[in-house]
Amino acid sequence: MRKTLKPRERVRRALAHQEVDRVPIDLGGTQNSTMCVGAYAGFCQYLGVAAQPRILSLALDTVEMDEAVLRRLPVDTRLVVAKPPKQTKTRWADHREASCEERTFIDDWGITLHQPDHWRQFDMVAHPLAKASVGDIEPYDWPNVEDEARYAGLRDKAKDLYENTDYAICGATADSTIFDKAWALRGMQQFLTDLVLDPEFALTLLDQVTTIQCKRFACFLAAVGKYIDVIVIGDDMGIQNGLIMRPQLYRKMIKPFHTRLIQTIRQHTDARILNHACGSIVDLVEDYIELGIDALNPMQVGAANMSPQNLKQRFAGRMAFWGGIDTQSLLPKGHPDEIRQAVRETIRIMDGYKGGYVLGAVHNIQDDVPPENVWAMLDEARCSTKTIQLMSPRM
Repeated sequence: MRKTLKPRERVRRALAHQEVDRVPIDLGGTQNSTMCVGAYAGFCQYLGVAAQPRILSLALDTVEMDEAVLRRLPVDTRLVVAKPPKQTKTRWADHREASCEERTFIDDWGITLHQPDHWRQFDMVAHPLAKASVGDIEPYDWPNVEDEARYAGLRDKAKDLYENTDYAICGATADSTIFDKAWALRGMQQFLTDLVLDPEFALTLLDQVTTIQCKRFACFLAAVGKYIDVIVIGDDMGIQNGLIMRPQLYRKMIKPFHTRLIQTIRQHTDARILNHACGSIVDLVEDYIELGIDALNPMQVGAANMSPQNLKQRFAGRMAFWGGIDTQSLLPKGHPDEIRQAVRETIRIMDGYKGGYVLGAVHNIQDDVPPENVWAMLDEARCSTKTIQLMSPRM
């Protein structure tokens, strides 16, 4: 039977490496594939849609995209994301307790972030466990991830999307990292040193963070796990030219905690696991396959050895990829025709009609990306259709 797929079926088939009628498209379906406030405002104006931005991440200046906007777009995804706690510990810092007097806040973990002049996003400027010892870890004031307010209403929202729409539902706790959180609490340089010279401290901190994140996912998935198609996790293990650490160190010190998190997720949902990991992470893809991760985002094609050709050649049929349209140079600086050409070429290289690929931008769309370039990316992907013979989808 020849048919046009519904969005949910299209995403499910793609992540199962099965043939699709067109490549699935994502914008706003995860906390790592949405838009920054300025880019979103310009895009709404371009579309002629009035929408008030709902801040998704203050630190990253990102929005949860409005349904009125999403309905105008050929995207296949919808986001269900956890909320702040009822009694949040996040607060604006008093100038007496921070070296930066304005636009500085302390987050739920006690990490201090500051907004530099002429920039909307925030940088970490102080790490609460920078001078801690092993004995300071357990009594630290950890976030309460079991606060019911974080998950209030999410079951109803996910159920409504599942029963009354055809979109692929992506679930996100908005805070899922383990390695990233450990170094943010300790400071990057110090924590990387700990991994080698003070493994007792590093492992104790990683264990504590993992315990908290597993509780968070258990609560979140108790609410939405039976309705979602994709669950989003993340930990940035790469930089532009390679990994943050040697693969052997990752496997010894970090991978066991990623294993724990994924085992917790698998206990609560059958959803596909989408892992967000920036940079050149090609040397860890085999590890991610072993962990049971289904897809990798953002497919940072501008990083070393992350070209579509290399990823397709090495991992076709074993790992799906999500993203791939460059936000470092192409989207902010390219002409719409160049964007369209890149979309066509990426789909061709990734054999997008055979599954294993979801198209989107490499990470959140920044304020320097013209709205016409965003539209060119989405529209070209929508136009890249194929009439195929389809069998019943299988997850």
